[in-house]
Amino acid sequence: MVKRKNACLHNSSSKNHRNGIKKAPTKKYVNQTGMDPKFLRNQRFAKKKNVPSAKMAARLAKKSE
Repeated sequence: MVKRKNACLHNSSSKNHRNGIKKAPTKKYVNQTGMDPKFLRNQRFAKKKNVPSAKMAARLAKKSE
């Protein structure tokens, strides 16, 4: 009996579409290696200084209740 080749394309398209061809999941945060160091430093300070005010904190606390 003759062995069948492993690289056979017969019916593979149907098999692939049976469960749907899905896109790769997108990442939540972009990798920052290789980004402009000046920009990253500024971003770090901006995150640190961007603290919500007392009014905003009270509103958020009220909303979560």
